[in-house]
Amino acid sequence: MKVFGIFSCLVLATVSLQASAQVIESENATSMEYNGSILWTLNHDAAEGKPYIHPMAATNGTQFTGLRPEDHPWHRGVWFSWKYINGVNYWEESRETGLSQGRTRLLSTERTVLASQAVQIDQTLDYAPGANAEAVLAESRKVVLSAPDEAGVYTVDWSAEFRALTDVKLDRTPIEGEPNGKSYGGYAGLSVRMNKNMHKGGFINQSGLPDREGHGKASDWVLYKHESGSSLLFMDHPDNLNYPAKWYVVRMPYYSPSLLFDAPLELAAGETLSLKYRMVVSPTAISAEAANALSAAWASKRAKVLIVTGANNHNWKASTPVIEKNLEATGRFEVDVELNPETLTAAKLAQYDVLLSNWNAFGKNKPAPWPEAMKQAYVDFVRNGGGHVVVHAGSSSHYDWDDYHAICLATWRGRTGHGEQHEFPYRATDTVHPITEGLELSKATDELWFRPMVHPNATVLAEAYSKTTGNWEPSVVAGSFGESRCFTILLGHGDWHMTQEPFKGLLNAGTEWVAGMR
Repeated sequence: MKVFGIFSCLVLATVSLQASAQVIESENATSMEYNGSILWTLNHDAAEGKPYIHPMAATNGTQFTGLRPEDHPWHRGVWFSWKYINGVNYWEESRETGLSQGRTRLLSTERTVLASQAVQIDQTLDYAPGANAEAVLAESRKVVLSAPDEAGVYTVDWSAEFRALTDVKLDRTPIEGEPNGKSYGGYAGLSVRMNKNMHKGGFINQSGLPDREGHGKASDWVLYKHESGSSLLFMDHPDNLNYPAKWYVVRMPYYSPSLLFDAPLELAAGETLSLKYRMVVSPTAISAEAANALSAAWASKRAKVLIVTGANNHNWKASTPVIEKNLEATGRFEVDVELNPETLTAAKLAQYDVLLSNWNAFGKNKPAPWPEAMKQAYVDFVRNGGGHVVVHAGSSSHYDWDDYHAICLATWRGRTGHGEQHEFPYRATDTVHPITEGLELSKATDELWFRPMVHPNATVLAEAYSKTTGNWEPSVVAGSFGESRCFTILLGHGDWHMTQEPFKGLLNAGTEWVAGMR
């Protein structure tokens, strides 16, 4: 820990990132141009259904992907497709019509250039057994493509959550040894189809198995290296089903971490499946040792949280270390503390994934005022995708600043009050939200706020029963601001309360959610 201080459009547009790169947006595609050449294009034409990345190239000009090759014209660079859903084929397409039996339908696409200069594409899709049929599976997808670093390396982070709208069976062509098994069976999921020039290179997996020897073998990653030295590292994630995946590797060239390689998957209506993958695109050779290090770093990646404190009408000196300990004990966060938030700059904030407020200027507090430039940087950080968390009275400030309270979601204001600290009934109002799902919420011992001011765009996830008002009072709220997720918990009056459940579980789950981990 460090302690500091004792855009979406439908017309052609460009967004400058740095001297050598810019984003180009058109109605049906988003591209990054680098040194005058297209580095990648994410194609998202709803008429085509399946979104895909092509071209995808290294910064030295080596282009990896191929599009609709004659042997398999339904292959599209980097793309995702199920094979069978309830026996209907979503993968292969008619050579005459270009359509598959099952339809992958792209419903929406939103594009954002983040403060890190990465491009984020958020999409919703569904899957239906025919053109006009009702969907059986829904998907929320996020693709984040980073800007090249000083070495010319960039990453592609692909993640999705699938939700069964009815009972579904996700299946693949059976593999050898199964009834009607085929030597080419086992494929489904996120795939890379390369162009014919990529025959001048080869694959290697984590165990050192080259090319076809790695087919059907489990591995954290598979690396492709071209004779030019350019490399494309494709990594599975420990949170994924059947990790480490068995890989589908063929010399088309084509490779994919096939989560269904050995067996189909059944989801009951309402059940979800989450997946995440990363690709590292490098103009120079990636060694097996470097691939292991990159995979380990990504798999154990911790979100960086900055606790904003140093002033509060509560004992922030006692509570801040408890907040830090709670978060770091999960193994998912790296936490720093800022005692002089008035000194924050956009550059400093860009180093973090989440801001957590344990700060206020309420009552007799007289902290240094926040300069306008700092306030703008704070809002921009959240608007552009930085997560935001408020603990207890961490929003009791800036009552004439609308954006701040839209971010903070709930605050002490007007007729808000509380009685003595005591045990009280506690319940979730939304048991399927990623923050509250699976948490046991029945009682809490803390300071119970009644009649807090809740922003109209906030969603109440948990509430406490107040004997004073005779009402269930909002206690945990979640919402969004621009591209961000925001979370506020009104429990946590003191350091002891923060060591108890349900505060600990809710704080950790809420912070994971705003960091995009849930």
